Amino acid sequence: MEIIYWVLDKFIAVLPGILLRLFYSPEKITSQVKIRLRGERPIAPSLNSTVPHVDLYLEITNLSNFDLDLDRILVDLWFGQPVLNGAILERVVVKPRSDDCQIFFRSFVSSLQINQIKHYLEAEPPSGSISLDIHTYFNL
Repeated sequence: MEIIYWVLDKFIAVLPGILLRLFYSPEKITSQVKIRLRGERPIAPSLNSTVPHVDLYLEITNLSNFDLDLDRILVDLWFGQPVLNGAILERVVVKPRSDDCQIFFRSFVSSLQINQIKHYLEAEPPSGSISLDIHTYFNL
């Protein structure tokens, strides 16, 4: 039975995009897109550099049969409380059945933001959690 599903999935993958939309709802496509933090240090504050900044690394996996056009990503980063927000406006095509889409985001930070990040990182125990909220927009 599993082989039949695999063959059917491969057959559907070669159909033109218009016909594919008959088989796949937006909810199904959404469930086949995975966005996660990349690497061992995906959120990397560099507070002592000449121009202080925070780097963020994301990885997008597209398990669907569609080319997805990444329109934008909105980012909110908290170190115990809101510290920065920004947008990734670079348009990227995420190929079907791929996991090689790497996204990089850098935000320069002010002295107030540096103080909040340092306060959080140096507190024993930390006064809150690091949390990342992203909203991602794709076009088919």
